[in-house]
Amino acid sequence: MRAATKMARQPWATRIEKLRGKLNLSQTDFANQLGVSAMAVSRWERGINEPPAKCYVTLGKMAGPEECWFFWERIGISKRDVAKMS
Repeated sequence: MRAATKMARQPWATRIEKLRGKLNLSQTDFANQLGVSAMAVSRWERGINEPPAKCYVTLGKMAGPEECWFFWERIGISKRDVAKMS
């Protein structure tokens, strides 16, 4: 019998976990700021479920100007689209 191979975690899962660590928040506090359950955050960080679009918008705001685009591009918002709105 072969050992199960561990699949690589999704890049978005890693980025969410790193953002939470950077903000020095528990999963519960992070979840409260996003309006979701701590279990939802746990599932995101493990790559089981991906956040909904509204959470990606908030994650981008929480990440700040340097890292926001990673989260916003996950839902199709590009720098070019935002520039058109200015």
